[in-house]
Amino acid sequence: MFHRGAILILAGVLLAAGASAQSTAGFAAISGVVRDATGATVPAARITVSNESKGITRNLTATDAGLFVVPNLPPGPGYRVTVAAQGFSNFEASNLELAVGQNVDIAVALAVETATTRVEVIATAPLVEDTKTDVSQVVTTQQIQDLPINGRRVDSFVLLTPGVSNDGYFGNLTFRGMPGNASFLIDGVDNTEQFFGENGGRTRAPSGISQDAVQEFQVVSSNFSPEFGRTSAGVVNTVTRSGTNDLHGTAYWFFRNRTLDARDRYAAVNPPEVRHQTGGTLGGPIKKDKLFFLLNSEIQRRNFPIIGSLSRPTVVNNSGQSFINCPSSVTTNGVTETPTAAQCAAINTLLPRFFGLIPRRNDQETAFGKLDYHPGERNAFSASFNFVHFVAPNGIQSGVAINTGSQITSNGDDSVRVRNGRWSWIALPRNNLVNEFRFGWFTDRQADDFDPGVQTAGLGYLQLSVGGQNLGAGASYLPRVNPREQRFQFADGLSWTVGRHSFKFGVDIASTEDYVYSISNAFGSYSYGSAAAFALDFSGNPTGAKHWQSYSQTFGNPVVDFTIHDNAFYVQDQYRPWAKLTINYGLRYEYAVLPQPKIVNPDYPQTGRIPTGTRNLEPRIGIAYSLDDKTVIRVGYGIYHQRYTGVLVSGLFTNNAVYQKSLNLTSSQYSLGPGFPNVLASADQARAGTTVEFAAPDLRTPYTEQGTLAVERQLGKSFGLTVSYLWNRGVQGFGVRDLNIGSLGPPVTYQIADPNGNIVGSYSTPTYRAANKVDPRYSRILQVENGVNSYYNALVVQARRRFAAGFQANLSWTWSHEIDYKQGSYQDNQSFGTINSFANTFNGDYKFDKGSGLLDQRHRLTISFIESPTFVHRNGAFYKYAVNNWELSGIVTLAAGRPTVAGITVSDSTPFAGAAFTSTLNGYGGNNRPPFWPYAAIYTPAAYRADLRLSKKLPLTERYLVYLNFEAFNVTNSQYDTSQQFTAYVERGGVLTYQPSFGQGSATAGFPDGTNARRAQVSARFVF
Repeated sequence: MFHRGAILILAGVLLAAGASAQSTAGFAAISGVVRDATGATVPAARITVSNESKGITRNLTATDAGLFVVPNLPPGPGYRVTVAAQGFSNFEASNLELAVGQNVDIAVALAVETATTRVEVIATAPLVEDTKTDVSQVVTTQQIQDLPINGRRVDSFVLLTPGVSNDGYFGNLTFRGMPGNASFLIDGVDNTEQFFGENGGRTRAPSGISQDAVQEFQVVSSNFSPEFGRTSAGVVNTVTRSGTNDLHGTAYWFFRNRTLDARDRYAAVNPPEVRHQTGGTLGGPIKKDKLFFLLNSEIQRRNFPIIGSLSRPTVVNNSGQSFINCPSSVTTNGVTETPTAAQCAAINTLLPRFFGLIPRRNDQETAFGKLDYHPGERNAFSASFNFVHFVAPNGIQSGVAINTGSQITSNGDDSVRVRNGRWSWIALPRNNLVNEFRFGWFTDRQADDFDPGVQTAGLGYLQLSVGGQNLGAGASYLPRVNPREQRFQFADGLSWTVGRHSFKFGVDIASTEDYVYSISNAFGSYSYGSAAAFALDFSGNPTGAKHWQSYSQTFGNPVVDFTIHDNAFYVQDQYRPWAKLTINYGLRYEYAVLPQPKIVNPDYPQTGRIPTGTRNLEPRIGIAYSLDDKTVIRVGYGIYHQRYTGVLVSGLFTNNAVYQKSLNLTSSQYSLGPGFPNVLASADQARAGTTVEFAAPDLRTPYTEQGTLAVERQLGKSFGLTVSYLWNRGVQGFGVRDLNIGSLGPPVTYQIADPNGNIVGSYSTPTYRAANKVDPRYSRILQVENGVNSYYNALVVQARRRFAAGFQANLSWTWSHEIDYKQGSYQDNQSFGTINSFANTFNGDYKFDKGSGLLDQRHRLTISFIESPTFVHRNGAFYKYAVNNWELSGIVTLAAGRPTVAGITVSDSTPFAGAAFTSTLNGYGGNNRPPFWPYAAIYTPAAYRADLRLSKKLPLTERYLVYLNFEAFNVTNSQYDTSQQFTAYVERGGVLTYQPSFGQGSATAGFPDGTNARRAQVSARFVF
């Protein structure tokens, strides 16, 4: 294969080079080549890099080729570079501001020394980065503080980056069409919750770190260096604030209520909401130039009840007070029955509690502390600790209005507890050697439970679905601790500058323990195809007759405790063969030591082994060529492996029909199942309904291949433009095959009818029959394997205006197309291994479902701006407090919709006699989409929104400032549907009847408010 050849070639080059390059994880760098007026290199020039406010001084000597590299510099303003060489005038670049992950390359041209020594001064860093080869964007301190932000969750600004978009509407991210799986770093230390592959604290907690503790962050969406890994998506590289030689502090308060909030279009009323966020920061010197501190603390108190309502109901009436189509006839295994009016009235008593106002809160406390110590020029130490505590009664569901009853059935009490810390040591044993050691500690505890205030008498914790309407007691996975995660990380990187090379090699070892207490569906779940079928079982049923469509329940041990050991080694080099060419190349190798199940199903020994991929070599190369001092061409390619998530390992431990037994019964197995509302005491009563899951013996680590071609051009003094082509190929993604379903049987033909019942066509499908099962002792035997591929192509345009004359702006437009083999979204992948999330239309036929994926978004345009005009150049209190010192900032987003996959609801207890499973037309029980339609049937509407902030600065004195702010999110209240009615057909009696409600909007979700309706807040900030 092509990538194996690339690995061998690049490995050979690296072995010949034999070392490594500068750090970017949480730091910045300054580099350059010293030349004389003729362009010849000047060897052994003396370089000094200093930052007075941070107490930093670095002295070094340029190489024989005139190259100098100063890595591991804390990002921030105030850097000065001086260059001196015998026989030449001194050179100085001052007031340089370094961004995280940035290598500021300075073109040093020394003039011949004359009687009067002349100093060349550069006041700003170059706009075009001539050594950069990745696709990235830095969100600066000014943007973090001045742009509008909803909920003070700082990683929301990641969406300003090209190639990045929302993955669903719960705050998750997709990079280049890949579901989740990004890498989140804080000061170079891994802050990713490995169990689900999200940022620490996930998206249920309002934030994983206070906005005021963050200085800036870099988002790398493609072609990052070998130093970064454990992701096939992208990297979010966050840098926290540090104390300086000056004492600085802030105090702030944000307030919101519903006064200026708009009503969500699917909510009957605009519910009350009150939110307070307040906190403060203090930083400064403990010992000037040596020891610095920074402290931050913040709290949130939010009261926001949840509304239950209905949007175009199909099973109950519009008020949610009674079922429809009851009484009506029900055919079960060839027998037709009709419930009485009394039986229909009895089930209506369950409904009122699902459609009303339910109390809900969202409270959080965060704290952050940091120490930086510079004992001398050759050593620097840093330590930090972050604390997050979050509780939310009835807060699992975050939507303002839930129109399916799931404000109870999918809800519960939520809590999150995050603790993380780091310690780092930067040492300079020689002028051209820099070593950085990092230790990281990370914990994240996610726990949920039933809320006792919303239980229904007679049902307890039972799960119930009637014609697709959920009527259970709470989320089926409650109670749970999922997970309690703890990681210890050790990383070391050595940078070495010699000749025209800047090498770096490093090692990164992490040990992550996940403790899980969870047994989903422990209390049993009934599913009925219609209200009439449910009514027959609910009351007036002295014989215990059964009319359910399916019954499921899980038994066994809820506790799983395991550890994953992730090991990584890398080597990289930045090579400058001549002035206009930079080559960044390297190799990374990752190896995960996965835990092995100790409890094995003797029927299937495969349940005792989880294979570990060992071919995880990752060659990467990027080339930057400067046509002139204002134009750079970049090209890059690399391989990036996915991190093994804990949810995958946990599923392979528990789903072996011994550790936990998952029982799934259909209407053909009534003799094995209970009668409503009873549950089974153990799975031993019905072994034929249990499911086994294990990994394929040749399971490999999924990876992506990424390619980039870009041109960057400086237009004018402060304006830059970049045009890029991004290519991404997802390879050997995880899929699921049922080894027990057997071969396809005789076809069944369905009639297709319009909404009026007129037959307009037919569809025939081969079928899966219960009689063809390979092992009748089990319901399903699921094999996790590599079968899913994806493809992403994008054209990206970035325009940026550096802050000048009181104005700055950034524009990012992405045109893209994502195609996959039913890859799914992040929500699908976090419930890995379940047949409904991963199964295709036909067993193991991944290509049959090839099409535009759920993460396909053709267009995305974001514009951010900050304008601080000076209206009148006059002094005086009136001009200071009334006329000047205003600021307007905003973020404008124009985004295309996402695909909706159509579905077919099977109303009969079984679609045809002898079906293996009853929820799909072909009896497979996997993807229930219309097989005669494309995978992506329709798209949700486009989203158009503008978030604005108006700020007024009140300078009390030169040192003490007060800022008053007003922010509005989706200021024009341009609400957009984020989900649609997906049921295209209802099957009854062999006829597929088209549903006219298909494609109609059903929710206007948004993060973090649970709606995209307009929201507004006010705030005050005191700064000194």
